[in-house]
Amino acid sequence: MLNWFVFVATYLVVENLACSALQIWLLRRHGTAFKGLEIFVYLWAFSMTGLFLLQLLEPFAWKAFMREWLYLPMAVEMSWNLIFLQVIFPATIFAVLITRLFRRKNAQPQPTTAEGMSRKKFIYLASYGVLPATALGMGVHGALTSDDLRVRSFDLPVANLPPEWEGFTIAHVSDLHSGIFVGPQRLKIISDTTNDLKADLVVVTGDLINREMNEFPAALTAIQRMESRLGTYLCEGNHDTIPGPYILVAECFRNQLRMLYNLCATIPGRESRLILGGLAWNKIYQMAAGPAMLGELFPSRQEGDVRVLLAHHPDLFDIAQDADVVLSGHTHGGQIMFGDNIGLGRLRFRYCSGPFHRNNTTMIVSNGCGDWFPCRIGAPAEIGLLRLTRAPAA
Repeated sequence: MLNWFVFVATYLVVENLACSALQIWLLRRHGTAFKGLEIFVYLWAFSMTGLFLLQLLEPFAWKAFMREWLYLPMAVEMSWNLIFLQVIFPATIFAVLITRLFRRKNAQPQPTTAEGMSRKKFIYLASYGVLPATALGMGVHGALTSDDLRVRSFDLPVANLPPEWEGFTIAHVSDLHSGIFVGPQRLKIISDTTNDLKADLVVVTGDLINREMNEFPAALTAIQRMESRLGTYLCEGNHDTIPGPYILVAECFRNQLRMLYNLCATIPGRESRLILGGLAWNKIYQMAAGPAMLGELFPSRQEGDVRVLLAHHPDLFDIAQDADVVLSGHTHGGQIMFGDNIGLGRLRFRYCSGPFHRNNTTMIVSNGCGDWFPCRIGAPAEIGLLRLTRAPAA
């Protein structure tokens, strides 16, 4: 973990400083250098670097202060470092190389403004503020919507659903990310919203914490506050493994949380069973080698069984033919989306948000209700209210 921190810190610090130096070089080369603009470029780079290092170190004693007073600057910093810097730096290098390769020897003089600056240079200078302004806008949007939370409802068709499970409701909570951007106040909003649904069952599909075990007590309090007729069940997410394998899972067991770590729990009905199965995060890496893992996870099917799988990564849907319902998270709804099929989520995930159907299996991918990246566009934080219903006859 320490080696990973050192690598990421070195990479982003060098990238920020190199990008600012390259921009200053271009300004001077094009004869458009201004003292104020050069100072802005360097101040921006040092600010983004300093905020990044503060967030990477994330001193526990400062977390509440950072969440309350530095949420907006950190949201801007993450938008810049994780998105825009990764575009502008390689794009600038590429543009410089292409320009030098195909430089025109007889450039035509550019029309000038009343001040004598060419239109081209004016646009060139103005372009320096576009991406920082966009990052700032994303940070402001993230800060203003940090406590927003919606409820999204789905009917889950289940083939041959016994009448006693018709209308059974599940509150689907995912991706709490208790930590730097999700504190006790927001976790209380999540718990209260879950309780208002008065569901028969609550499930939490992973990522209870953001990255450290000192974030677990707040998540534990929130989960213990969640109320339903049949209790709360959980599965493990990728962020839950950051402190180390099995550490968070062991804490869940120690605090008597119903963590389904490659386990099943049976909820008996009058004449049939609802079986909940949960997979550990590392099963996503074993999916190709063990496509029958779900058949091994669930007990032998009896007539009337309803099988519900909790799996943090939605790609496990590809081998979930032995489950009637799959509940996942992980994608944050794509995080930054402009419609259903345009956005960051579609670049990374086959199953991004909402319902998916294959044969007799239905999967719901939750947008999640917490954040590790403090800006959502077109992918609002949510809790799902799911209702089992008998599938129409084929």
